[in-house]
Amino acid sequence: MKESLYKHCIINDRYGFTIPYLFQIQLKSGVEMDISEILYFFANSEEKYFISYCSDLEEYIIGLPKREIGNVKIYEHFGNLYYDDSKMGLFQNINELVKYMKDNYQKYIDNET
Repeated sequence: MKESLYKHCIINDRYGFTIPYLFQIQLKSGVEMDISEILYFFANSEEKYFISYCSDLEEYIIGLPKREIGNVKIYEHFGNLYYDDSKMGLFQNINELVKYMKDNYQKYIDNET
């Protein structure tokens, strides 16, 4: 998953992947991770990851921070998983973030879309 994000974000200069897409990447590699495991994976990573809203897709994506967002440390975060609270709101703990993402994306994972 890290390698796919690196290639997509750094080499191809893209912003990131949606949660359902990250789920599929893991599933294709033989590792099934639910939304909470994906988010905890990034939060506990050594690399900094960023959740942002992609207006083109009208979806949240997880990727490596881009130069345009500035210093990632000014954003809210849980471990090394940063997010832009202007669109998502402020979460008191990572479990609230997990619930928010599950509410938005679990149906897509369940329907395999």
